[in-house]
Amino acid sequence: MYQIFVVEDELLIRQSIRNVIESMPGPFAFCGEASDGEMALSMMQDLMPDIVLTDIRMPFLDGFELIRHAKAMMPWLKIIIISGYGDFESAQKAITLGVDQYLLKPIRPAELTRAIEDMARQIEEGKAKSVLPHGYDHDEVQHALRQHFMQQLLYGGLDTSTLLERARALQLDLVRPYYQLVLFSLGSEELDHQRSRIAIENLMEQQNLPLYYFGEANQLTVLCYGQDTEILSEQVYQFINILRHEMKEICPTITTVVGNVVQRLSGVCRAYNTAANLLKKVYGVSLGQVVDVNDTAQIAAEMIELGNPFGEAFQQKLQYASAKDVPELVDEVLDSPEGSQFNSMLMRYYALIDILKMTVQQIAKATPGADAKDIATKISGQHDIFSASGRKDTFRQTAVELLTQAVSMKQENLTGIRYSHVISRAEKYVAENFCDPNISLISVAKYVGLSSAHFSTVFSQTLGRSFINYLTAMRIERAKELLASTNMKLSNIAMEIGYNEPNYFSHVFRKLEGITPKEYRNRTQQADQ
Repeated sequence: MYQIFVVEDELLIRQSIRNVIESMPGPFAFCGEASDGEMALSMMQDLMPDIVLTDIRMPFLDGFELIRHAKAMMPWLKIIIISGYGDFESAQKAITLGVDQYLLKPIRPAELTRAIEDMARQIEEGKAKSVLPHGYDHDEVQHALRQHFMQQLLYGGLDTSTLLERARALQLDLVRPYYQLVLFSLGSEELDHQRSRIAIENLMEQQNLPLYYFGEANQLTVLCYGQDTEILSEQVYQFINILRHEMKEICPTITTVVGNVVQRLSGVCRAYNTAANLLKKVYGVSLGQVVDVNDTAQIAAEMIELGNPFGEAFQQKLQYASAKDVPELVDEVLDSPEGSQFNSMLMRYYALIDILKMTVQQIAKATPGADAKDIATKISGQHDIFSASGRKDTFRQTAVELLTQAVSMKQENLTGIRYSHVISRAEKYVAENFCDPNISLISVAKYVGLSSAHFSTVFSQTLGRSFINYLTAMRIERAKELLASTNMKLSNIAMEIGYNEPNYFSHVFRKLEGITPKEYRNRTQQADQ
């Protein structure tokens, strides 16, 4: 299925393009639209389209800038420009940016259909080339020597001087301040190994990443290096997204571990051991996820360092309590003279962290052989501790849920490493700013201190849906409240929840709710009468 995204500031043109795409036979799907380049870039990072149709002259971020940024993040994109400007300068700039087709307005449906079908053929031809055997111009000996060099780098045994000498002999410029490994587990036993390796080798060449190693059990290790840690991290997560996209048909489930950043070649071996051990632990419980070594360490450290506001007496009672006793035990603490301390949000937060630790300890005792750190990251991903600390009622509810789980001692499959400490900040920020039309994945990622690619990955993993879907759902819920409780015009409601175009708001509302905003208002008002 080819996912198609449309960027056009004229609503009527956007609607006509969407109608053409939705009426096309074959494997074509309209996946989203935006009225400006900045909004489009944020949405595209979540939706990962195959083909993008875009205008040039748009507010906030024009089509050329959108193409430049989008191609950097998603090199596989096929770009069709749809413009009213047919001047030589625009066409020349489009060529330099790697645009695949340049169509002039007004566009006939048949012309647009042919252009999209041509993009699909080009995508298929690219896939066919990626799995063909290597030609005679490929230096198999050089490739084998680089694989051997990576093996020596990962497993140790050579000093830095020897490693640098061998790197120079292989024409590899490895002298950089920072190095980072990414490990991929490439799925099931049914994987077509030859096809997947050829596809990966072609991808590595395209991305200019010469150092990678195929280990046992379908494991791929890639070495990235650079001059700046932030830029290196951005490049790593962009590459992860690219590999997962390009390999989705050959290997739809790829589990990924991002290793520590190290400053010496000699440190690569230790970083590999840490990442490889984590990959073994998370493979069975975080299938298809992206896990960062640093985030697991941070979560564990936070849990160990915080104290125990509930006290030993409470823990003793908990030892002999049943699940149905838990709400009463929690209420005893809250109603006691000492319970007044939980009027403070900070104390509620500390208490929930400590209850989380108690829950982990109880489950670890009941499940011999289980890793307490893995259990901790699993449980912390299930409960938004920071948000729950905001009010006393949500604090009580979360405490009861955690302690009931501890008392029940239920062994559940761990679903993976979570980033609740980052996502909770993001959720709070979105809740306070979702009505701002300029809020985007990029702005929220900047607020929480992650690159947009990294944030997009951890957000969708943690909450089970993309950022744009999360933001849209929050806006539509607010719109439903306003439709039911006020007589505001639809145009004013659209502006109130962050949409500049009432028609686009109506389109999104109908897509999610199955009825128009006006129909929703009529139904709710009739129900109240």
